[in-house]
Amino acid sequence: MMNTKLLVVDDHPMLLRGLREAVTQQPNLTFVGEATTGAMALKLAQELSPDLVLMDIHLPDMDGIEATRQMLHALPAIKIIVFSGEAARPFVDAALQAGACGFLSKTSSLQEFLQAIDAVMAGKLYLSPEASTGILEDYRKSLISEPGPSKPFLSEREKQLLRLVAAGRRNKEIAEQMAVSAKSVETYRSRLMKKLGCSSPAELVRYAIREGIAEA
Repeated sequence: MMNTKLLVVDDHPMLLRGLREAVTQQPNLTFVGEATTGAMALKLAQELSPDLVLMDIHLPDMDGIEATRQMLHALPAIKIIVFSGEAARPFVDAALQAGACGFLSKTSSLQEFLQAIDAVMAGKLYLSPEASTGILEDYRKSLISEPGPSKPFLSEREKQLLRLVAAGRRNKEIAEQMAVSAKSVETYRSRLMKKLGCSSPAELVRYAIREGIAEA
């Protein structure tokens, strides 16, 4: 398994120390540096060429989203996991739009932290449960509220035919009303049934009444 060089960007000394100690105990991870500002992170990324950057969102000089965007613009091969105490949907969306490969909550366990690194270094996207829950819920809502198939467009002639059929007119009578041959009426009726997904004249009548084209 390849050794992953990790750069950590965060302005909390205790968190940095904890991550450094955790990483040094992992045989496949090398802690190559730490930065407490966005500017420092960009500088160290150029100097140290890390494989992976763990990027906090809230930094003193610029937010981690902007730092992510600038870092990937300069060094597109780097993989970045954004991590934050806030896993609200806008933060997750912004991180992914900036090019991050993952989003971790600061409440994540060490096991999840390592799992996220493995996934991202394998070319996958990783979202912590706190981050993915909101996205999945929004997706579920979009499925529920998704509009059904649009209704077929009917010309005035087709509506006229529907009204006459619903009124119980025979083909000969419809032909006279529409100034066409009885055979044409049969053809029009057949096409209309196919267009509306109706299998019988009775279904045509029900459709016309349901859609307000004809009166019951």
